[in-house]
Amino acid sequence: MSLKVQIKPIPRAEGISHRLVLIGLGGRFTDELLSGLPAVLMPTIRAQLGLSYTQVSLLGLALNYVAATIEPVGALLIDVWKRPWLMAWGAAGVGLATAVMGLAPTFAILLLGFAIYGLASGPLAHTADVVLVEAYPQNAGRIFARATLLDTVGALLAPLLVSATVWLGLEWRWLLVSLGLSSLVYAVLILRTPFPPPANGHEQAGLSLRQALTGNVKAVLANRAALGWLLLLLALTILETPATFTAIWLREQVGMSQALIGVYTAVQMAVGILCLAVLDRWLQVMSARRILQLATLGLLVLYPAWLFLPGIWTRFALAIPINFLFSVYWPIGKGQSLASAPGRGGTVTAMEALFSFIPFPLLFGLLAQWTTLTTAMFWVYVGAPLLLLLVIWRLPGKE
Repeated sequence: MSLKVQIKPIPRAEGISHRLVLIGLGGRFTDELLSGLPAVLMPTIRAQLGLSYTQVSLLGLALNYVAATIEPVGALLIDVWKRPWLMAWGAAGVGLATAVMGLAPTFAILLLGFAIYGLASGPLAHTADVVLVEAYPQNAGRIFARATLLDTVGALLAPLLVSATVWLGLEWRWLLVSLGLSSLVYAVLILRTPFPPPANGHEQAGLSLRQALTGNVKAVLANRAALGWLLLLLALTILETPATFTAIWLREQVGMSQALIGVYTAVQMAVGILCLAVLDRWLQVMSARRILQLATLGLLVLYPAWLFLPGIWTRFALAIPINFLFSVYWPIGKGQSLASAPGRGGTVTAMEALFSFIPFPLLFGLLAQWTTLTTAMFWVYVGAPLLLLLVIWRLPGKE
């Protein structure tokens, strides 16, 4: 099969403006860019504020726990509340949080900035996701491939901007404050952009907030397609779990140096970008279900080979097809999950957000402690693809 096909324009739903699409695409890009800055700058922040390792860990916990608490609630509101206000609050919130981080003179103020970021990130990114999928209801996979590619550019831009700031001799606080303020401008643009009502807005006319929320949850729970795609995203979450330990495994079991691990990580990201660029074309000539089946069968063979074949360069060679195939799951799975419940994408997102309460990393760490890290990775890299195959086979329709 050749992927040398011309990229055809994706037809938009009626009443969707080009400006609204750009606003939607900017959601995750802004989130990825701003969230990446403090992570890259943390060694400098720690040194200047005199933070302990415990305090650094508390920053991440504050962001993650606030986000895990607020995201399901915020996602439910996407389907029943004014989306421009919800998304603008998210954009303004992450901008304010980033500026607070840049101005923070003490750990307490810095912690506040991270907590605000956790509060606002979900309303921005998740609302943007739903807006994009409802703008392209028949091509959710393609628009999400493009959106994810833009996200990745944002993630890459963060360390590049930090490096440029250092090389130019500028103050790191200036970088955080200036980009944080730019997000406030983005929030104003959101409020000045017309948004269409949710796809099922007519069904909720005259209902109270409680009735609308309850009705949406019941509708999604009764939607076999939505539950199938949510189960696929859950299986993907399991498959992603060993990633936290990959660098440790490469260092301790394969013998890679820290420098080589950095190169390996860069190769992974580059291959992911290549996949996202190709996926838009791929989805024009093959169904999403078929692509997922081929990717899963490929990973079932490649992951064990990556674990057990000897040699450092063997890992580099296998990382290319592995990361290419792995990168198809998120844009297809996320896009199709939202498209499977028109007008209720926020409710689907709320249910997906509940996955963060399942302690997969802890369970994986306990398994690795009880057996070995290689054994734990093997069971996940075989078990999760088998679960994915079962889920893909059981998905309704011909997506």
